[in-house]
Amino acid sequence: MTIALPISDSSSAAWPLSQASRIVLNRTYLLICIAILVMTMLTQIFDTGGSELQTDFIVALGSLLAAMVFVRGLYVRAAQFLFSPSFWLLVTYFFYFVLKALEMASKDAVTPTLIKALWLSTLFLVTYGLMYAWSDAGLRRSSAQRHRARRDTVIPPGFEWTLLIIFFGFKLLGIALLASAGGNALEVSAATQNAGAAYLYRIPMVGNVILLALLFNAFKNNRGWAVVVLALAAYLVEALLSTSRLSLVMVVLWTTFLYHRYRSPISLGFVALIGMPLVLVVVLLGYARNIEVGSAAAYVEAVSALTEEPTLITDLFLGRMDMLPQVVIALDLHKAGVLPNLNGGSYAYALMHSIPRSIWEEKPLLTAALVTSQTHPGAYADGVNIFPSMIVEGYLNLALVGVMLSGALVGFFSRQFERAIVADRLVPSVWALSMFTFPMALFNEGVHSNFTGTLLYMTALNAVLYQILLFFGVLKRRRLAP
Repeated sequence: MTIALPISDSSSAAWPLSQASRIVLNRTYLLICIAILVMTMLTQIFDTGGSELQTDFIVALGSLLAAMVFVRGLYVRAAQFLFSPSFWLLVTYFFYFVLKALEMASKDAVTPTLIKALWLSTLFLVTYGLMYAWSDAGLRRSSAQRHRARRDTVIPPGFEWTLLIIFFGFKLLGIALLASAGGNALEVSAATQNAGAAYLYRIPMVGNVILLALLFNAFKNNRGWAVVVLALAAYLVEALLSTSRLSLVMVVLWTTFLYHRYRSPISLGFVALIGMPLVLVVVLLGYARNIEVGSAAAYVEAVSALTEEPTLITDLFLGRMDMLPQVVIALDLHKAGVLPNLNGGSYAYALMHSIPRSIWEEKPLLTAALVTSQTHPGAYADGVNIFPSMIVEGYLNLALVGVMLSGALVGFFSRQFERAIVADRLVPSVWALSMFTFPMALFNEGVHSNFTGTLLYMTALNAVLYQILLFFGVLKRRRLAP
């Protein structure tokens, strides 16, 4: 693979029409990566008198930072990197590994296992970057004619309103299911979390692809904005009634990306700016989730509590960054023989996850559930899973080889995901937008996870809906110009 080193990263151009275009190492980030590695080596050579454990921690953390810079350097322009799979992966690493590692170090919680966890994280990220770069090189060698799309799917003028009516139907179904479940959001979650995917409750989520299709059509073709406003209103009503933090965050990210993609490129600083109110949303709805679903008192009580104790905002937000401690505990339990070797079983079980537990009572637990049942049995009994990451899953399956294979798998699929999301065609772009923050959830939960089961299930349902809409003429296929 030929590596080009552009002089600067000053271009503000948006992603190119096809991400199959050449992606090369940015010289600035390559130099920063080398500088960090040199500094970590000097730290180990010229020990300043600290403990050996502290020195090893600094070297491990420095190497992880160098790997993060290396992955960032795979994108020449900032506009290419923003909202890419690598962007979401590095966001996860920054909050869940870098910041959490520093917090643990400040509390004298540095252990040999923590250092091992950081090295495994670095190994995963380096393998991810190498596979991503190799996949991109393979695409550049392939024929552009062979990969050119011959057909596209469009929404005929006026049929946006038909899609809106169908979308309303899915949202009403979702609200009805929540109301029939009774109790609060945590109780509903506890009833379904460790029993496999709650397939009935996911059926209304099919409507989200209609919202995404309407958003895509509006931003790309600049039409149908009235329909989009009404659809967003219905979406937000359901999100507030269900206290769904993810739904509110995702609608902001979808619209921000589409504006960035089809209207005007935005900066990383602007993304950070809108991220601050999103943190408040996450904390507010998280605090309100122990109140009855749809109760206005939930939000009043949450706002009152956070106003009286503003420190709760940072405490609750940082308290959710529990992945690195989970990785450390899991590695210790695996070493002690409490967590078994999975010998590749996770990857086979992921394909059988859709089998209901009522049919297969002995169906193996999800990776997150298996690990949580041993690391935090109380939380597991309450229906809560603490994500162990693909790093732990890979290590439990095939040790170091498993970590490397996991990184390579995510790197390869991240490259293919980029091709879909920037294809500028309705079907692949909307499908990719439906899992916009990929590979966040996959990395957090692992291959044998609700994410994989839901992805396969929702893709099948979306395919059925697509064929129905084509049959009734709500969507049309057209041949692209040569």
